[in-house]
Amino acid sequence: MRNWTPEDIFNLRSKMNLSQPAFGDILGVTGNYVYLLEKGVKQASKTLMLLLDCVERQFKEKGKEGKKYEKKKSKKHL
Repeated sequence: MRNWTPEDIFNLRSKMNLSQPAFGDILGVTGNYVYLLEKGVKQASKTLMLLLDCVERQFKEKGKEGKKYEKKKSKKHL
């Protein structure tokens, strides 16, 4: 389990191109709570850190799938 810092949480949300409320919906918390996590006012619980690990892993896997799709797609157009 990764120790999520406020910067790590902000960076993941930014990479996913999500607002704080939208990211909160994924995590099961409010947008305001995401704001507090990113500012360092609140610390993520162990459960939330595990969930952040899962969200990050799924995001990375979807990115790889998208790249594979783009490679296949570009080969067809050649």
